[in-house]
Amino acid sequence: METTVKLHDMFSYSNKILVVLLLLIIFIVVLFFIIRYLMNRPKKIEVIVPEKKDINSIKRNYISKIDKLHSDLDNKTITSRKAYQELSSLIRNFVYEVTNIKVQSCTLKDIKKLNMPVLYELISEYYDPEFNKVSRGNILNSIDKTKEVINRWY
Repeated sequence: METTVKLHDMFSYSNKILVVLLLLIIFIVVLFFIIRYLMNRPKKIEVIVPEKKDINSIKRNYISKIDKLHSDLDNKTITSRKAYQELSSLIRNFVYEVTNIKVQSCTLKDIKKLNMPVLYELISEYYDPEFNKVSRGNILNSIDKTKEVINRWY
């Protein structure tokens, strides 16, 4: 009894597997480039036009708040330290309302980076009387400077 074993050539098997693998590789490469393109394509820039603000009305509002602060100080219903804190809050809120730059919680160093020298000068003037143990400063002079800054704001 004679048995023979017939060996097949290496590439004599079906080409279907090779074709499927090649198509799969091409699909993965194309998918990779599509995803890469979608992630790196330029974003459409959306321009948002800010609403027109009545700056004179905003100025009048903050000047009246500062005048109220001044009268509270004259009536001795608040301390000088509290007045400096209120003044700092008022000028920061004014700048935010006029420019939409959120300076309410910025440190003095952050304000300096914003390149607003007038605001930086005012806030740095408030820092010592506001945060030192003994509040030293001329609050009336600071109130006048703050009102002047608000009045001169563009």
